[in-house]
Amino acid sequence: MAMPIISQQTQSALIPFPLIPHQWERFLDVPFVLPALTFPWSIFRGIEQEYYQHLYASLRKERMNRSDKASNANGSALGLELPTPIEQVDDTSGVGRSQSGRKPHNFMPMMRAFELARLMYVEIMAESVYLQVRSNPLFAEACGFTGKFPSYRSFARFDQIMTDFGLWEKARQLVVEFNLKQGVIETEDTLVADTTHVEAEATYGKQMKTCGHNEDCDCPKVPTDDNVGIVRKSTAVSYVGHKVSLLSGAKGQLPLTREVCKGGEHDALTLQPTLERFKSEFEELAEPVRYVLADGIYQTPGNQKVTKDVLGAKLLAPINPRNRKDKSSDARGIDKIDRYGVPHCIAGHKMELKGCDLKKEQYIFTCPVHNPQAKQEGLVCPHHKHIECCNGATQGRVFRIDFSTTPQVDPEFPQHSRTFYTLYDARTGIERIIGMLKDGYSLRRVHKRGRKAVEAHGDQCILCMHVMAYCAHVQVGTVNRGWTRSRLKRAQ
Repeated sequence: MAMPIISQQTQSALIPFPLIPHQWERFLDVPFVLPALTFPWSIFRGIEQEYYQHLYASLRKERMNRSDKASNANGSALGLELPTPIEQVDDTSGVGRSQSGRKPHNFMPMMRAFELARLMYVEIMAESVYLQVRSNPLFAEACGFTGKFPSYRSFARFDQIMTDFGLWEKARQLVVEFNLKQGVIETEDTLVADTTHVEAEATYGKQMKTCGHNEDCDCPKVPTDDNVGIVRKSTAVSYVGHKVSLLSGAKGQLPLTREVCKGGEHDALTLQPTLERFKSEFEELAEPVRYVLADGIYQTPGNQKVTKDVLGAKLLAPINPRNRKDKSSDARGIDKIDRYGVPHCIAGHKMELKGCDLKKEQYIFTCPVHNPQAKQEGLVCPHHKHIECCNGATQGRVFRIDFSTTPQVDPEFPQHSRTFYTLYDARTGIERIIGMLKDGYSLRRVHKRGRKAVEAHGDQCILCMHVMAYCAHVQVGTVNRGWTRSRLKRAQ
């Protein structure tokens, strides 16, 4: 396979990399090599400091708990009930600490490992990342591991701390802001929203005890996963999983934020929390937004109001007919008005929307055969029906419908207008984003339980896609969300 052109800047960046003695030019077709060497991971230094602070606090708490258990065990053996000293609860810094101490494992290699392992098409969890580091020397060196490798427990603790304290979320926000400053993404006036499901490793409805009793008891129980639900894709296909709402730019086509909901949550109810999160995270990106594109399930008066209140924008979504049916018409030359609000003439053609009369609150439809501005190639109208419908008019029939007759149509931005079709064509970009996140970045399944774990899982996937987009932008000057050689070559 042909190798992509590597810029002189990238070649110079490969030479001084001190931790890896290999000639990395030979491994540029390995997906994790370029992001490991060229992405400026130093932007996460603030996250690194927070991680160490939480790590030290977590280790102190573990030492204190071990000390308490040991004291209680000794007291039970002697038949004594030992109270816990107040000083021991308040001052945890010296509990169980060794005289010399031990330096924790470096943050950056661990973060690279969790992010770049998903580029090798493995389901991401602490076990799989640990095994990739242990079994793949090239991957371990690219991530920056030297000397003795961390244990599996260190990987699990790293992921747990990053998840519990929202550090993956902060890292996602940092990389989006970084790409905005670098010109990888730009401010846009149009956003795209959609939902997808993430399969869960949990049993729906299963509960567990929190009391610690081994025998049967009446103590209250809690669900094993507080966010899992039934995701129904069709009457025959359903999943036990979580629902994730994503928001991206219409042109940039990179995910910007996410909102995690229960699996059974209705799609239409996910828009408000997604827009609110986006505005709170990225005010600079939210300010110029004028339109939000979404699927027909989002087309409700409530979502129209939410979009306007949160972003001051207009929600553009196709008509959702729901339970409406076609209605016959008594107007001359008109056969029916279908459930989407479009009139059909007696020749069986759908009429074209010409415009709106706001004073009379009416939609104006015209003939798709004879009107030169709405004419569709290939359509013909029998002469006798043309006479019956239009009285032989040169430009065909003009038909008006009151707004109240078709409430499913949005009078502020009618879905049958050509302007709507032009803007709405950009919505399909988020379908490709979701496909790439699932197939190329391991979004498809989450192996830990709970809402926080799903949020962290989504943040890691979005972060990794932005890392790859930055690397592609540096290499070929074009934003690319994948890593394959053929895509980089086509971008050149």
